[in-house]
Amino acid sequence: TRKIFRRDPAHTAPSGHRRSPRTAGNAVAVAEQRSTPRSFVMEPPSSIRAAMGADHDDDGDAEPVFIDEGDCEVALDLDEEDDAPMDSDDEIEGDPDAPIEDRDAEGTDVVPPSEDAAAVVRAHRGSVYACAWSPTAADCFASGGGDDCAYLHRIGPDRAVTSTPLKAHTDTVSSVAFNHDGTLLATGGLEGRACIWSVTTGELLRTLEGPGGGLEWVRWHPKGNVLLAGSEDFTAWMWNADNAELMQVFAGHSNSVLCGGFSPDGRGVVTGSFDGSLRIWAPRSGECVSLFQGHPFHDGPVTCVDFHATTPGLMLTGSEDNTCRLVSGESGKVLGTLAGHTETVECVGLSADFPFAASGAIDAKCVVWDLNTSQPRTTLMHDKAVSALRWIPGTACLYSTSIDGCVRLWDTRTSQCQAAKWGHTKGVLDFAPSPDFKSLVTASDDHTARVFQMVQ
Repeated sequence: TRKIFRRDPAHTAPSGHRRSPRTAGNAVAVAEQRSTPRSFVMEPPSSIRAAMGADHDDDGDAEPVFIDEGDCEVALDLDEEDDAPMDSDDEIEGDPDAPIEDRDAEGTDVVPPSEDAAAVVRAHRGSVYACAWSPTAADCFASGGGDDCAYLHRIGPDRAVTSTPLKAHTDTVSSVAFNHDGTLLATGGLEGRACIWSVTTGELLRTLEGPGGGLEWVRWHPKGNVLLAGSEDFTAWMWNADNAELMQVFAGHSNSVLCGGFSPDGRGVVTGSFDGSLRIWAPRSGECVSLFQGHPFHDGPVTCVDFHATTPGLMLTGSEDNTCRLVSGESGKVLGTLAGHTETVECVGLSADFPFAASGAIDAKCVVWDLNTSQPRTTLMHDKAVSALRWIPGTACLYSTSIDGCVRLWDTRTSQCQAAKWGHTKGVLDFAPSPDFKSLVTASDDHTARVFQMVQ
């Protein structure tokens, strides 16, 4: 029996380089390289069996059969230019302080027409994959990157930035998130650990362990110090961040858990997977209470999900099948299909104030949808793939970032770009708004994080 590992965004480990999480940038690179169909099903890792117990049954009718590593032949589906995998004894040669190359990054440099950033953070030695802004402090934000390090940043009145390194990870920091009151910062790494830090002191408070694969994302409960993380080992994990106690393991997916989070009321857990499914879980029991998979749901990996702020159970998903689905967790039904892209959908967002939604894709389009008709209202064009978007509360405006290096503010009623800010020399992979939504912090493949004042 053979285990085939393909060069998918969530399963890439080039020799001599840190792994990168799934981003719009490396999704573009992988899409360009892809020439053969992928299998969406992989053998469940041993971490699932360890967490759930040896007698745990799969959701299907057939009892799963687990194969020992010694009985498997491992075949790597590599391109001719790929290096062979590193042995455990191999060492990475060269200056340990030199910039770290990410071979999966979308490599075209950007020549920005201007430098519009209010502040530039150059603390990282590799691509910056994730960023977050404190919900309670206008001067505090965080970033994580391919140099295995996260940073806590403070920006002063003179726009000078002080950066505190947070060193505990041994692989790429793929996600960072502040808790509801801004006192704690969580970081997730591709070595499979989550770390909890004091925002006041920068001290490592707790290390949360268990997953057998890298963490794709971390999310806080909206009202308490409970952390949720999605892993490459096909599971999601939930811990009490105050004492590092494992509260629940959500097992049922057959591939990496690419997206998810707590419902806005904190009563449900939602996960989307590379296996093409979206699952809703009961946090206390760990039971999957609703499953979206197969027709009329997506025909490809679920890459992103967003929750409506006030309508219980209403969610929007995006997929590698180039479409979005509007679903109800309350009824368990697919409410609509939003088809308007020609490439993978990387980000989605539901407006809390209007019956609008937005989706961004590798095809360089941000499509704004009328949810009453499931038809596009307008299409906001970018020069390259759209990496992230966010509606501005109380308005019909949204922010978007792109692999073209630009940060944009759009009025979706007029389809006009109200502001375009430049400065990055490679793609923007993530962004986070300040508490008043007037400024943004961005994370980029150019090894920097930048602060842009979008609204005066």
